[in-house]
Amino acid sequence: MRRNWLSVTSLFALAMMMFLSACGGSSSSTSSSSSSSSSTGGLDASKKYTVSFWDAFPTGANKKTVDALVTQYEQLHPNVTVTVQAYDSYTTLKTKITAGIAAGKPPAIAQVYEEWATQYQQAGALLSLQPFISGKDGLSQSDLSDFYPVMLKDGQINGTQYMLPFNKSDVVLYYNVDALQKLGITPPTSIKELESDLTKVTKSDGSRWGLSYVPDVDGWSILYKALGGTDFVSSDGKTANFASSTNAPYAKQALGELAPLVKAGAIHIVKGFSWENDFDSQKSLFALSSIASYPFLKSAINGAFQFNEMPIPAGPAGQFTVMYGTNLALFSGLDNDTQAAAWSFMKFLTSAQANSAFVLGTGYMPTRQSVFSGTTLQDYYAKTPARKAGPQSLSFSFVASAVPAWDQCRNIISDAFVSASTGQSAVDAAFSKMTQSCNSALAQG
Repeated sequence: MRRNWLSVTSLFALAMMMFLSACGGSSSSTSSSSSSSSSTGGLDASKKYTVSFWDAFPTGANKKTVDALVTQYEQLHPNVTVTVQAYDSYTTLKTKITAGIAAGKPPAIAQVYEEWATQYQQAGALLSLQPFISGKDGLSQSDLSDFYPVMLKDGQINGTQYMLPFNKSDVVLYYNVDALQKLGITPPTSIKELESDLTKVTKSDGSRWGLSYVPDVDGWSILYKALGGTDFVSSDGKTANFASSTNAPYAKQALGELAPLVKAGAIHIVKGFSWENDFDSQKSLFALSSIASYPFLKSAINGAFQFNEMPIPAGPAGQFTVMYGTNLALFSGLDNDTQAAAWSFMKFLTSAQANSAFVLGTGYMPTRQSVFSGTTLQDYYAKTPARKAGPQSLSFSFVASAVPAWDQCRNIISDAFVSASTGQSAVDAAFSKMTQSCNSALAQG
């Protein structure tokens, strides 16, 4: 749902960049020393700066909101020009960043997922934010405390802050309020209750399903945790912890959990964003997706019926959801002036004022607690209380792993979940294959 991984070519390019850096062939050392000014001490009003920002928001409300924030920043900093390069997907963004690093021409600032950041940091391509945070133009302790702790920690690699949160979301349950009321069904409070409701609302003639769904690693991981599973990857990042003797039963159960409902017609398996069309046209009454889907659903439904969103119901081991979205990172290999301006822009984008505008414009979650509790968003939530579901789920949200090879495991597990859910493979066979393939990817690093 959120992205794919690097091609072999891109991985080779990153390896070459690491080799050149080790041999002293990288341009980073010379470009970083081309300016004697400090990169963490604020901007010089007498200088002109240019910052390249790469994101994956090429169209729609996301692009419109980012463009507006860039304009606002440039008005506040007339000596800084921000050039935005928007790519069509996170897959493309990651490929371009990796190629830019290998060529010695990375962006100054970009959206990154956790696995990417770990890989880039290991290659020496990311800047630690610690000197910037504690520098003259840094962040106060109250600023740091204002970020949701789970999001701030998500931006750390081995305890060092390399990223700050940007467009964050999590998975919630959408449901058709009007249809459920007519059927006398109240919103489910547990996964078992949800599964029962999916069966109740399904029509035997196949004209309506309980859930139109794209099985993926994130849906599996929520089930895995809710059933009792613990960590996904071993502490050394080399093996799949979900396959340990303790966790394997939960991993297998999660793989096969939906299969009976799919076979009975209560869950309709689809690809891409077909689930949105089914929910919009009331062919399905429930949907599982990121809170970022809300604006798209609202626009398509256009008041035809009332829908709502709620936190994912609890399983036997508790309530869990996946935290989606990228962080912002600064890249090495650029001169001090560019780094200083990039930090200034990052500080602005992650400020309470900018975050509030970003949330209202895009539907993503607040990254700061003061934004959530502030008048602007509380007024918004009073009018659209469903939008609270995302922030309310933060206390039980998780990111499965930041190990670079987890990107490969994601696709491996998604394939296994689809195969088991549709009955193409027996659960044991799907589990064995995904364990072997994921362990192989993790062992290679």
